[in-house]
Amino acid sequence: MNYIAAKITAIKQDVNLSRVGVGVVLGARGVRAGAGRYFSNKVPIVQWITGYVPKWLIGDAIAGSSVGMLLIPQAVMYSTLAGLPVQQALLASWLPGLIYAIMGSTKDISTGPTSTTALLTGQIILSLAPSKVSPPLVAAVLSFCIGMWSMMLGLLNFGFIFDLLSLPMILGLLVAVANVVIVTQLPAVLGLTGTSLVFSQMMPEIIQKLGQTKPASIGLAAASIVLLAMLRFVGKKWGHKNEMVRILAIQRNLLIISIFTAASFFINKDLKQPVWHIIGPIKTELPMPQIPLMTLAQRLFVPSLTLTITIMLEHVAFAKAFGRKNGYAIDSSQEMFYLGFVNFITSLFGGMPVGGGDLPRAAANSDSGVKSPLGGIFTSVTVLGGMYVGSGFLQYIPMPVIAGVILVATIGQLPPLAAIKKLWRVSFTDFGTFFMTFNIVILMGNTIGISVGLGIMVSYTILRIMFSRPSAILKADLECRYKSLTPPWLAKDDPIPPGTQVMSLETDVIFANAERIKRHVIDTTLTYQFGIPMTENEDLQRAWNYKREKHIGRLRRLAGVSNTDIFIPRLRVLVLDLSATSFIDASGMQAFEDIKTEICLYGGPRVEMRFMGLNKGVQKRFKRAGWKLGPPYDDDLA
Repeated sequence: MNYIAAKITAIKQDVNLSRVGVGVVLGARGVRAGAGRYFSNKVPIVQWITGYVPKWLIGDAIAGSSVGMLLIPQAVMYSTLAGLPVQQALLASWLPGLIYAIMGSTKDISTGPTSTTALLTGQIILSLAPSKVSPPLVAAVLSFCIGMWSMMLGLLNFGFIFDLLSLPMILGLLVAVANVVIVTQLPAVLGLTGTSLVFSQMMPEIIQKLGQTKPASIGLAAASIVLLAMLRFVGKKWGHKNEMVRILAIQRNLLIISIFTAASFFINKDLKQPVWHIIGPIKTELPMPQIPLMTLAQRLFVPSLTLTITIMLEHVAFAKAFGRKNGYAIDSSQEMFYLGFVNFITSLFGGMPVGGGDLPRAAANSDSGVKSPLGGIFTSVTVLGGMYVGSGFLQYIPMPVIAGVILVATIGQLPPLAAIKKLWRVSFTDFGTFFMTFNIVILMGNTIGISVGLGIMVSYTILRIMFSRPSAILKADLECRYKSLTPPWLAKDDPIPPGTQVMSLETDVIFANAERIKRHVIDTTLTYQFGIPMTENEDLQRAWNYKREKHIGRLRRLAGVSNTDIFIPRLRVLVLDLSATSFIDASGMQAFEDIKTEICLYGGPRVEMRFMGLNKGVQKRFKRAGWKLGPPYDDDLA
């Protein structure tokens, strides 16, 4: 008995078992408390639609319709690349925008067939050719399998793995894909047909067929590019002064496509051979939904995992890139769940796999002034109209004009050269990651390029930890170091003054944790400090899904902060103690810049951001990134 009692006592006193018990209790409470929010996160529209500004509807309608006009000819091209009838691509194009309006967490990307999904689907169809399985059936089953994988991973909130997508990797992907997109528009601009849609094979075929160039196509593409550039310039210069000019500039993509399509219709409707290449017949029928063949699904379920990972990687990478560019955060887990749901629904109608990794559509969407995911509704309506009501008219969409729209929109969404130069100044490793990602994406594809970039970042981080060395500190340095930890603007034993938010970072700030650190610093500041009210103009310019007051209210409820009018001071200073931070990479520097921008928007331009405990290496990193560090009351500081 004594032995049993001793064992029971030992179990009760075991530290790890006690922590497991506490974790189970806290986890059960968290599941109960967070269940409602978990399920509402799966349908994001219920959280932001009440704060939707009616004026945004114009931008959403124009952008969504413009993307729909691009998606129709893309569907034709991608069906050819996949070796499928055009119907399978059109069936995968009409529904995703509608579902994304309800389930999406980014406003810019457009889901539908992409070059990657088409290429990989075509490879799987070819591998099954000896089995004589119908290609449309294979495409539908692939969509079903991808849907199952993505929904499962999204429901389990595996989106955190995409925090490993660093700033250099995303920049490398965007710049490389933009260059690929620009080159792949050349056949349409030159009026060449029959060229491969695969980038590595395209340039040799273009050179061989230069003698077949059509002057009419070149002239049409050049005219559309010039008009788009002019409207863009006019909008930037005078759009803020005149509402009609602003609207005209915003709808330039839709306007140019519509005008040239009308001209193409009247010129080519009675000709057997059109003057320039048009997309041709697009009418199709929506079949009744049905469950795909399960025996084939069992055969393709495991092989489809590679395609699933590729689609998710591209989709989330583009979503994060446009979110960073346009000032909003995405929910990676929700994007994974949406991809699963939309591919599952698409499979019921027989459509090919879909994703959001298409730069031309995302660039055109952003360039056209989209304000929220509701733009997807207008994309779906436009595609449906093209499949039915407007098929006789839209089949005359000139491909050179589509190429011109894609070229102008893609160039307009390229990251500024200053961002790449900054990588060089801040970190050679980050610049090397960008350079390798850029080149590998062009030569071997998006997934391999991102994987190589991630491999470089992970390897460098591990090696840096392995070869880190302690440094000796002299007595004088030791005394000075710890004296400097007392903020110089405070006297000894003074309390932290109201309006000062002090936070201590306990680790390096690198690509793997930069986003989380940024969110935590900003949310903590919003919780315990008071800001300036948003003006009407700021409310119109905010991200569609960011309701600041509601977000702050939730943060304060979770923190148990109440009586805000009495106890919460006005934010004046944010102090970050970096004594434990020995290294910051480019993603970390971007996080600090985002923090600075956010707290100035919240507390006003006079809010100060101060640092404590910076070692020499971190100081150099800040200065190389363009920060002016100095005493807290130096008037020359930016």
